[in-house]
Amino acid sequence: MKKKILIIDDEKQVRDVLSIALTEEGYKTFEASNGERGIELFISSEPDIVITDVMMPGMDGIEVTRDIRRRREDIDVVIMSGFGTEELVVNALRAGASNYVKKPIAFDELFKIIDEILFRRENRKRYQISKTIVQRESKDMIIGNDVSDVWGAVNQILFNVQGIVDSNAIEGMSIGLYELIVNAIEHGNLAVTFEEKSDALQGNRYRELLDERKEKADAERKNVAIRCDFSPTELIVEIQDQGRGFDLNGLPDMKTPEAIMSDHGRGILLANLFYDKVEFVFPGNCVKITKYFESQE
Repeated sequence: MKKKILIIDDEKQVRDVLSIALTEEGYKTFEASNGERGIELFISSEPDIVITDVMMPGMDGIEVTRDIRRRREDIDVVIMSGFGTEELVVNALRAGASNYVKKPIAFDELFKIIDEILFRRENRKRYQISKTIVQRESKDMIIGNDVSDVWGAVNQILFNVQGIVDSNAIEGMSIGLYELIVNAIEHGNLAVTFEEKSDALQGNRYRELLDERKEKADAERKNVAIRCDFSPTELIVEIQDQGRGFDLNGLPDMKTPEAIMSDHGRGILLANLFYDKVEFVFPGNCVKITKYFESQE
């Protein structure tokens, strides 16, 4: 059965281009010209993914995200953004959106995000977690350079957190952690530079570039080491790749909304949104993130 994607945008040209591109990739699409109609179609069509513009007349992308997440907690929403909408995108992510793409849309990037969402959905499991059983747990993991293994690592790391924070927080923590591990693989072990990534995305050949670099990294037996320490009051995760590291001075301030429009640093940005501390260890091939939890007593 074809996966269904609902497109919500007040610009007909954007809807048409997206619909054609997604249909060619094998998806069944539905289109809405505003948020209100989008909610109606969401109810009637029961899509697997919603792609919505963040700024629209009437009901904007934040309201759309909140409304459909109330109706279906497990739905995935991808936000489309343009310059001048940075604060709205940040708020939509905090409202439960799964990811975002910038306009004009690089379709290779959009397809990559959709692939990641569908992979996670099909491997998602629901657990009943007791908040009082696990008082401390440490895990050490090693993963290779196959991005399809990353969600498994994320699920392992956040297993106990499900009993402590709400679904929106879990969604944000998951995507932030996922992006940081993918960064470790792609920019660390595969040595893809920011410039190479930008050029490949614009040319819709990013998947091809990753396949080429993965073959070389696998031959060199590079991997990513992950250590996590959980307690009911905090989660600490360290992610270390075998790359050369990078110069953090070249990145914008990832705590500002404007950073969301940068071509670089998506993982760092999302981690800063959903974790309390993000620290890099010299020379930049190890990142440590911390999330504090409110007392459960």
